[in-house]
Amino acid sequence: MGETKLKTISETKTTNKGGSPVAVISDLSWEEHLVIYYFRCCFEGSEALLEVHEEFRFYLGNETANKTIGALQFLFSKLQNNGRRRLVRHDLNCKCVGADENCFAQLVTRSTYIDKKDAILIGILLTDADLAPELVLAAEDFAIGVQALLKIIGDVTRDSETERKVLYN
Repeated sequence: MGETKLKTISETKTTNKGGSPVAVISDLSWEEHLVIYYFRCCFEGSEALLEVHEEFRFYLGNETANKTIGALQFLFSKLQNNGRRRLVRHDLNCKCVGADENCFAQLVTRSTYIDKKDAILIGILLTDADLAPELVLAAEDFAIGVQALLKIIGDVTRDSETERKVLYN
C-alpha cells in the first residue's frame, strides 16, 4: 500500500554547499570585510570588477591596482574552474558571511603571514595540493593590495563610519 515516509528538515531543505551563514560582516576585520566584498563583486560581472579596479587605481596607482585586480581575478577563476566544487556567495550587500566566503577571506588574510601553512591548508581544502601554493601566492598579492588600500583610506578617514561611506557610498 502507499506508505508515506516522513522526511527530516535537512532532507527537505535545499541549500547550496558553502552558502550556510557562519558569521556576520560586522564581526569581521576590515580586511576580511573587503576581501569578501571584492569576492562577491567577482560574481557580479565585468562592470563590477571594473569599478573595483577603478577604486584600486584611484587609491593605489595603476601598477598596484593591476597586480591586485589580476590576483583577485586569478584566484576567482582558479577556484571556480579548478576547485573541488564551485564556490557560492551571498548577495553583494548581505550582512551574513557564507562558509565559502569566509574560507576565501581566511585564505587571503593568512597568505601574508610569515608561516603560510594555514593558507596552504585552506588552499588544499578548496582545490588540489598542486595548485594550493600558486593560490597562496596570488592571495598574498591580493591581500597586500587590500592592506595598502586600508592603510591609505585609514589615513584619509577619521572614524569607521566615514570609512564605510568612502568605500561603499
